Amino acid sequence: MKIDTFFAELKRRNVYKVAIAYIVGGWALSQGVAQVFPVFDVPNWVIRAIVLLIILGLPVALVLAWMFELTPEGIKRTQTADAMPATAKPKKYVWIYVVVIGGAISIGLFCLGRYTASNSASAARTERATVPGKSIAVLPFENLSDDKNTAYFSDGITEEILNALAQIPNLKVAARRSAFQIKGNELDLRKIGQVLGVAHILEGSLQKAGDQVRINVQLVDVQNGLQAWSEKYDRKLDNVFEVEDEIAKAIASKLRVQLTGGAGQPLVVDSTNNPHAHELYLRGLTLLAARGPGLLEARNSFQKAVNLDAGYAQAWGALAVTEFLLPSYGLDSFEASLPQAELAAQRALVLDPNTPSAYVAFGLANTFRCRWSEADQAFRRALVLAPGDAEAVNQYAQFLSTVGQLEASLREIERAQQLDPLSPIIGVIHAGALAALRRDNAAEAQIKSVLAAHPEFGAAYTWAATQYIDRKMYSEAGAELHSLGKLRGQNGEAKALLARGMADPAQRVAAVDSLETSPDNADIRRDPIWYAFYLVSLGQRGRALDELEIYAVKPNSAFAPWLWNRGFDPLRDEPRFKAVLAKLALPYTPAVIMEP
Repeated sequence: MKIDTFFAELKRRNVYKVAIAYIVGGWALSQGVAQVFPVFDVPNWVIRAIVLLIILGLPVALVLAWMFELTPEGIKRTQTADAMPATAKPKKYVWIYVVVIGGAISIGLFCLGRYTASNSASAARTERATVPGKSIAVLPFENLSDDKNTAYFSDGITEEILNALAQIPNLKVAARRSAFQIKGNELDLRKIGQVLGVAHILEGSLQKAGDQVRINVQLVDVQNGLQAWSEKYDRKLDNVFEVEDEIAKAIASKLRVQLTGGAGQPLVVDSTNNPHAHELYLRGLTLLAARGPGLLEARNSFQKAVNLDAGYAQAWGALAVTEFLLPSYGLDSFEASLPQAELAAQRALVLDPNTPSAYVAFGLANTFRCRWSEADQAFRRALVLAPGDAEAVNQYAQFLSTVGQLEASLREIERAQQLDPLSPIIGVIHAGALAALRRDNAAEAQIKSVLAAHPEFGAAYTWAATQYIDRKMYSEAGAELHSLGKLRGQNGEAKALLARGMADPAQRVAAVDSLETSPDNADIRRDPIWYAFYLVSLGQRGRALDELEIYAVKPNSAFAPWLWNRGFDPLRDEPRFKAVLAKLALPYTPAVIMEP
């Protein structure tokens, strides 16, 4: 067969058309496979095999096109199709429609793939950009000791290394609560890095036997999962501080950050030579981080530690912070706790003027006593000493909110949440800061996320109810108050009645009576600002002002930032309310432009 006759025969038998249609259709199919299969976690080798089969199928399709013809009566051999009448032969140009449609699908899938890949790459770049390279999470060290009751010791060692690293400027250190919440979760390191927003993770194990301790540590790069550094330390417990400092410095060196005060200055201060006092201190730290009723036991542990070693500055500072937190959780009165907390903080600073927790304690003390300038100075000093301390940042944010610096407060609490993304109390305070700025959708989303992650955290229900009352969403507020009551061992009805009384004038008298007399609402009555908030929401403006005047004379509330909530808006033009703010040396208008 002559060459020109051969090409003419290819054209007559539609081989060209089949080739074009196959290539377009195969390309479209390969694009679809490449886009859809990864969604269902189909292995890459399967996708590659399908694409290879599509390519190998082209010569097969061409051979079949030479031998057979598609007609209205079905597939016929080419010779048979040639002998058929014209009406029975395939329609001309049908193949063009197939090519055009296949081409459109192919181009669409190709563009979708490019767009998806571009977005994925952009998202990956954004993720890498938002996670600073100088950032680390210290995961709880695994306790390999025979005595599993000493788990608090391995947790405490972890905390001390974490706190040491938090003193290094420009190094982001995920806070204890978030890092320890990962404990026991089967998450890979990349996922942990994403959750905590860090580029490096320190893992370790600790084995204690008598007065000997072995610590194994490894530093892992989250992006590639490779081990950047590892080391083993065998030491006596009387040198445990030296070991902690050695580990902290090694990590800092690997992350190429500059140590505070020069390379020779220790990051972990050897503040006691009494191993038992140190163990009590470490145990107290674990209880302090857990909050709730465990704060009482934390106080006892710190007290025992300073009884064994009166020169233990860190234990005195931790004791001071614990004392200040007790009234906020209904575990002691402000009258009893504040003097004890101030004495402990003073003792810590006499022993070591650079104890960050003591300055946090003094910041809290001055806030409770409405000494705003002194409180600001104390918090700022704490943050200079420990810039990565999420608790110090959190308390400073609450202070700023109290004095009406709402935008600044939001910035600080957002920074605290970056350091401690899984902390329930920081999440709650963040929601409150958003609500104070009238950013209702963001505030609601934030408080819901806290409730979903921490359904046993009572403060989240308290603040959620407040946000809903501010927005006059009384049904939702009632549900949160009912949950709060149930969480506290009540039937929930006394608290839920408060929201129903706000919504329905017919139930208001009963709601006010419940607020003022029910044992289930005694916790509200103990705090003058919390109490005043519910009184004004139930229309009892005079009684609410009475409570605020009591607070102005004798500040003893854990809810001072609520003074800027819209729930108090009905009182803002009242002379008595203005007098309260003046006595507290607070501005009449917060330093922010409110959003609608």
